Formats: sequence, structure tokens, C-alpha cells
Amino acid sequence: MKKIFIISFLLFSLLVTPANAELFSEMNQKVIVYNQNVDTVPDSLKNLLGNEEIYGIVHLNDGNTLEVKAVTKDGKVIEFSKLGTKIASEKGDCNGDNKLTALDALCALQMAVGKMEEDDILDVDDNGEVSSLDARIILQNAVGLSSEVNPSIILTTNENTMNNLMYSQKPLDAFLDAYDSGDIEIKGVGFGKSITISIGKFVMKISQVLGIL
Repeated sequence: MKKIFIISFLLFSLLVTPANAELFSEMNQKVIVYNQNVDTVPDSLKNLLGNEEIYGIVHLNDGNTLEVKAVTKDGKVIEFSKLGTKIASEKGDCNGDNKLTALDALCALQMAVGKMEEDDILDVDDNGEVSSLDARIILQNAVGLSSEVNPSIILTTNENTMNNLMYSQKPLDAFLDAYDSGDIEIKGVGFGKSITISIGKFVMKISQVLGIL
């Protein structure tokens, strides 16, 4: 019973990171609203940017980073998930059972606070020491937050800009302003995708001028 309590507490304390979790939850709600109104998006934009795998990187105010994966099909977001750090196959397994579980995360946490001798296998972020961050990464992988991503588009922004976009009365204007100022960076993976993004931005500006969006 004591071990179950410790593991439960570990799950709570390592995964509930307020700024990260709250922002992701808010973004997920906006994705739901977007999908409900996807029919209002011009076909020109759907055709250009509607079938993508997007790797989103949001730099948070607390110094951490929120990484997300968004997959679109015909303009609709069919997958929206939070990414965790991928662990090398030979790392993270404290008890040698060939799988990552909460017990491995607990093992890393005990090493971090000096209750167990450090083992390099638990140094999953390869920074030279076992810390609570290693425990968090192991736990994220154990519960399935880690995910493969093979993006066609990489989007980078920050927490303040993301909040401004989500709650703006004119989200397209806010998006284009942030893009022009560099608060949002969008990179296409490959030459062809870079051209597509440039065309997509042009279409959005024309749509904005015409009052379509």
C-alpha cells in the first residue's frame, strides 16, 4: 500500500506541471472549436495547408518548452498531442525488466535525492547526472506522452503569443502580426513545402483584405 501511495504521488507531482498542462489543455479546446468551424475555412487554404504533420514548439514563460504534434487532413485536425522526450532504447530501465514504468521513474527520483547510488542508465537527458527531470522524462514515456513526429511544418512561438492568438477577437490579424514580427516562426521541411507556406501566407493576406477571414 505504501508503494502504491508513493507511485501515485510521483505520478501526480511529475506530470502536473501547471503552466505546461494548462496551456496544452487550452490549446486542445481551441482545436476542438476550430474543427467545429472548419467548413468556414476557404478551400484555397485547405488545399495548401490542410494535410500536414505540424511540430509545434512553444517556449513557456517559466523556461520550459511545450512541444506538440498536430496532424491535419482536409483542413481538419485529426490528431493533437503533447510530445515527451524520446528515450534511447538502452536508457531508463532501472530494474532491468525491458520496459519503462513508474517504478523506473521512482528509481530515478530516489537517485536524484541521494537515496540510491546514481546509475548512468537513468541519465536519460545525458547531462551527466540523474535528476528529477530524468524521472519526469521516464514517467512521460511510461504513460505514453512520448510520440514520434515526422513533420512537414515546424512552428515555433512563445506562451504569450499563443495566449494572444487564442483569445484575440481577430485571430487571423494577430497571427499575421506575430508572423511578421517574428514571434511566430514557420519552417517548411523541404524546398517544396517552404514554397507552399509562402503561398499560404499570401492567400491569408488576400483573404484578410477581402474580408473572407
